[in-house]
Amino acid sequence: MMNPNATSFRDGTLTGYLRKKAAARYLGIAARTLNEWMAAGIVPFIRVRHTILFRIKDLDRAMDKYRLRAVGE
Repeated sequence: MMNPNATSFRDGTLTGYLRKKAAARYLGIAARTLNEWMAAGIVPFIRVRHTILFRIKDLDRAMDKYRLRAVGE
């Protein structure tokens, strides 16, 4: 679980960002699927050396593009 008060990446957390495994869990998909989505450009990510980070806002925005709307919505 992310620490909402985190301000640095030293302890492995950063407010508003998720590592790959946590991002896959957040989206409810397998890590392999997330890798495929990254390669296809479906979800934006940040690479800092060997660490891959996902901004939660970006994940939500990416998924909104695929949200189906009910008739009359």
